[in-house]
Amino acid sequence: MPFIATGCSVGMAMSGKETKDTSVLAVGVSRDTVIARLGPPQTTVTDSDGTLVDSWDVVKGNQPSAGRAVFHGAMDVLTIGLWEAVGTPVELVAGQEKHTIYTVRYGADSKIKNMSVSEHVTQSSPSKKTDQT
Repeated sequence: MPFIATGCSVGMAMSGKETKDTSVLAVGVSRDTVIARLGPPQTTVTDSDGTLVDSWDVVKGNQPSAGRAVFHGAMDVLTIGLWEAVGTPVELVAGQEKHTIYTVRYGADSKIKNMSVSEHVTQSSPSKKTDQT
């Protein structure tokens, strides 16, 4: 029965994480301000010279969308569930995530001294998209 698969594209469109605002990352900004905006870093290390280094993996391209979910739901109803054969692959393509790793080095005053940025794109899996909190 076609209704068994109904809702997969709807669930995929509704899942995801909001993109973090990285505009706070600038030389001279305090570590407390950065953590307040981005949340706790994924890693924190102290270099051999005593410099504190934090890093964050910020994911972009995985935002939830009520508009896409409503569209998929309406198409499921109109096509008696057959839309899932199209909607799910569409959401898989839309699920490409751009990971940006921000590595931030602080001075003795706990303010950003310098930072580096690296990026890569991954394809999110349906289970990863639906399991996010």
